[in-house]
Amino acid sequence: MLVVAIDRDSVHAGDDLESHAISITLDQSATLRTLIEVIQDMDYLPRISGGKATWVVYSSGKPLGVLAQQWPEPKLVVRPESIVDQYFGNTEPRLLFRYWGQADPDEVFSDAQAGNELPSRF
Repeated sequence: MLVVAIDRDSVHAGDDLESHAISITLDQSATLRTLIEVIQDMDYLPRISGGKATWVVYSSGKPLGVLAQQWPEPKLVVRPESIVDQYFGNTEPRLLFRYWGQADPDEVFSDAQAGNELPSRF
């Protein structure tokens, strides 16, 4: 089994009263797509009123992909079929979900995919 540490930004002042850091356990053969789907299915990321929220998932300071409340599935800048255990190699698998507010998720993904600086979160 593989343990993956995840954490996320707070979305408002009252949301930061407790830590958001948790760990999940996956099969060694799980793909990055499966990992993100498991996190989505457990409703780890809060729903935002108005139905538009953009999240950038990071690992080791680099964006792996973008999740948007209005999208049916995430878009990854890395190969979604990559095996989690192989992707992280000798490092502990850790993900950080950064809240990008209501920024246009297509623009955020386009910049992340191109390796450009992401648009402002504000």
